[in-house]
Amino acid sequence: MHIGVDAGNSKTAALLCCSDGRVIGTGCTGAGDIYGVARAADAVAAVLSATHHALTAAGVSPHKVKTAAFRLAGIDWPEDIAFWEEVLASELPELRHPSVLNDGFAPIRCGEPSGIAVAIVVGTGPAVAGRGPDGREWSLSWWAQEPLGATGIGHEALRAACQHKLGIGPATTLTAALPAIYHEHSVEAVLHSFTRRNNRRNWQDKGRAARTVLASAEAGDPVANAIITRQAKRFAVYARAAAIQAGFDPQGDTVPVVLAGSVVTADHSPMAEALRRELARQIPHCRLVLPTLPPVAGAALDAIAEAGVPITDDLLATMTHTLGEQDLLQT
Repeated sequence: MHIGVDAGNSKTAALLCCSDGRVIGTGCTGAGDIYGVARAADAVAAVLSATHHALTAAGVSPHKVKTAAFRLAGIDWPEDIAFWEEVLASELPELRHPSVLNDGFAPIRCGEPSGIAVAIVVGTGPAVAGRGPDGREWSLSWWAQEPLGATGIGHEALRAACQHKLGIGPATTLTAALPAIYHEHSVEAVLHSFTRRNNRRNWQDKGRAARTVLASAEAGDPVANAIITRQAKRFAVYARAAAIQAGFDPQGDTVPVVLAGSVVTADHSPMAEALRRELARQIPHCRLVLPTLPPVAGAALDAIAEAGVPITDDLLATMTHTLGEQDLLQT
C-alpha cells in the first residue's frame, strides 16, 4: 500500500492506493497549512485525521503502508520539514520514512508521470514547484512577495473597488459586486470588515471574491481582466524561476508545466488562458498540462514512485477509474 496526502489552506485530502494504482481509501478534512491556521496543532490534527480516515476506510493499519508522501502547504523552510518529520515519527511511527515536501509538488505527476516538471497551483494561496532532470527540487514558498492565488485576486479586487470609490481609479463592476459577496452594504463596510481591530475577517476570506473577479474578467470588465493578467504574469515569472532552480533551461528545454487549483481549473477560467499566454513568453517551449486527477493523486503517485514502481498509463487509468468511484475528485 501507498498513501499520499495533500494539504492546503482550504482542505487536506489523503489517498490510499495499491501498487497498481487502485484507490482503496480516502479522507478529507480541513486546512493543513501550519502557517494558515490559528495554531500549528490545528493543521497537525487535519493532516493526521485525513490520513487516519483513508486508512480506516480501507481497513488498513499504518504498518502495512510501504511508502507515504506528504505534500503540505506551509512546508517552506528546513525547520518546517523537521517539524512534520517529528510529528509523523511521533504520531504515525509505523510509516517508514515518509517523504515531506511543499504542496506545490503534489500536482506534478498528475500531468507528467515522470515527475520531472514545473507545477503552478492557484488555489486559496499560491504554490509553484519544480523537479528537474537531475532530481533537483525547488519550491517558491516565501520567495513570492506579492499577494497571489484566490486571496491575492480578492486583495486586488478590494483595492480596485476602494480606488474607484475614492475617485482615483477606473470604474469597475467589482465595486458593486464586493459588498454582495461579503453581505455588507458598501465597499467601505467591506474594507472595515477586513481592517477593524476586533472580529476582523481573516486574510483567506479575500479568496471568496476570486470567482467573481474571474467572471467579471470573462464578461469584459477591464479592471478585472487587468487583475487576472497581473496574476498570470507573476505566476509565469515564478514558473520560469522554478524551472531554472530545478535545472531546466527555460529558453531551450521543453518544460512540462502542470496547472492546478480551483482558479485555473474552473470551466472557462480566463486565468488558464492568461497563463498560457504569459508562460509562452517566459518558457517558450513549455508544454502546458491541465490534469484531470486532483493533486492528492499526485502525492499518491509520488509515494508509488518512491517505492520503485513505474508510473504507467495502465496505472494512471486504474487510479482515475477507482478514484472516481471514491468521489474524491470533488474535494
